[in-house]
Amino acid sequence: MKLFILLLFSSLVLSQNQIKPSDFDDKIPDLPKVSLPVIDDNMEQEIKEEENKFVKGYRVQISISQNENELIIIKNKLEGLIKDKLYINFELPNFKLRAGDFISRKEAEQLQVKLVRLGYRTSWVVPTLIEMES
Repeated sequence: MKLFILLLFSSLVLSQNQIKPSDFDDKIPDLPKVSLPVIDDNMEQEIKEEENKFVKGYRVQISISQNENELIIIKNKLEGLIKDKLYINFELPNFKLRAGDFISRKEAEQLQVKLVRLGYRTSWVVPTLIEMES
């Protein structure tokens, strides 16, 4: 037992010499310099105009797939059948084929009925941001 206490005491004394108070000082990190883009008045106006192009509205989602090429084929088939604009958007983890830019849900539902008649039975109306007509 005496030997154990002697070893314990000696290890405590020796370990205190190895740790210095300076070991606990925080060093200043070496961070990269960040330069922010300069936005002039013209750029601010362009950004505001871009933001104002979109409003809340509705589109009809026709199909969803992880393979964009599948949706491109469907889009090409539909371009001759409907007059509404078609969009392929990527929202993790899928590509989505949507049609139209409708302010009212009722208009979007009319397109949905037409798409169901064309064989796209899983199409449905989704609320989303739509492009303003120029």
